[in-house]
Amino acid sequence: AALFAGMIMVLTPAISFYAQTARSYAMVFACVLGSTLALMNALAAEAGGGSGPRRRWLIYGALVTLGGYLNEMSLLVLAAHAITVLLARPGRRAAERWAATSVVAGALVVPLLVVSLLEHAAVGWIIPPRVADLLVLYHDYFGASIVLPALVAVCAIAAVLPPLSRKRPGGTAGQPAAEPGPAWWRSGGVSAASVGLPLLVVPASLLLSESYITHPLYVDRYVLYGEAGAALLAGAGVYRIGRWLASVASRRALIWGPGAVLCVCALVLQLGAQHKVRTPGSRRYDYGAPSHYVGAHARPGDGVLFFGVFYRKARLGYPADFRQTSDFALAVPLVRAGSFRGHDKPFAVTRQVMLERRRIWVLGVHPSAHLPSALDREESMVLERDFILVTNRRFHGVDLTLWVRR
Repeated sequence: AALFAGMIMVLTPAISFYAQTARSYAMVFACVLGSTLALMNALAAEAGGGSGPRRRWLIYGALVTLGGYLNEMSLLVLAAHAITVLLARPGRRAAERWAATSVVAGALVVPLLVVSLLEHAAVGWIIPPRVADLLVLYHDYFGASIVLPALVAVCAIAAVLPPLSRKRPGGTAGQPAAEPGPAWWRSGGVSAASVGLPLLVVPASLLLSESYITHPLYVDRYVLYGEAGAALLAGAGVYRIGRWLASVASRRALIWGPGAVLCVCALVLQLGAQHKVRTPGSRRYDYGAPSHYVGAHARPGDGVLFFGVFYRKARLGYPADFRQTSDFALAVPLVRAGSFRGHDKPFAVTRQVMLERRRIWVLGVHPSAHLPSALDREESMVLERDFILVTNRRFHGVDLTLWVRR
């Protein structure tokens, strides 16, 4: 089951997408999985007694804290872990140790939470989730295409169904079926279902609910780690299906059959999606192509404006392509500003420099007097009044224009 779960996870295009992205989400994923494994080890050590549990709880707390500093939304996994602990029924001492460790780990992340509250405008772009966003999350968790996510979901459902009566080993048709054991939610202990289902459902549900009730914070990548729950359930479910087939057909080799078929389907049916996530077109913005165009056509002394400052990361990512241009609107260098956006000069200062330039490149959105940013609107009006548009190129998510002085 673990082998199948691992194969399903690594073959999911969303995992490949964020594994390539130079951001924290893959590390958050690893921290959440590591903390979940540490929780399982701590509960096992508590059940066995001895002095081992304390060290395991320290590892658990450290991973939760590290994940919280990488992304605060990873702390939502504590709610999933709470359900896992309740279902495991490990005893009062183990439950108290989990609660204490979780509280301390959360408290250590409070300084970051305070900073985030002070900079809440940074997530002002997030809107309440729509149906399309839920569909994206579905494919993040269960895979690309149409058929494969349905197969993975069916296998995940199979993992959480109560046990069925089964044929007694070595029995005959005349013998009664073996009595099924208690359901996983009643039996106590740790199981794939008691770990995977809360991990799949709880963090995403909490963030979605919060985004409908208060200020929206939901973005699918913030709860990407829920995919591990889907993979764990699918792996356990397809293994369970294999055991059922082996029991019915009395052929032990069939245990591996459904899992092998599912993994092959996960590979073949997602080849197109796996190829796509490895191309610039899979990203919302392609900064490379417009930057290379500027690098090939810019002349010494050309100016460059970014509409808006969000697009300044193109210059940060491809500095060689902008070596002949001057970002004359930048007031505070990126390093001093501590961000890829920097800070722009007031329009009165920028306007004077614009009128002294012969050629100005504009990268980002197309200049217009109707842009939401007042600074971009004012600069747009100067361009339209005092310059002539000579180049207008549309790249993936980025407009590039060249303006020449009248």
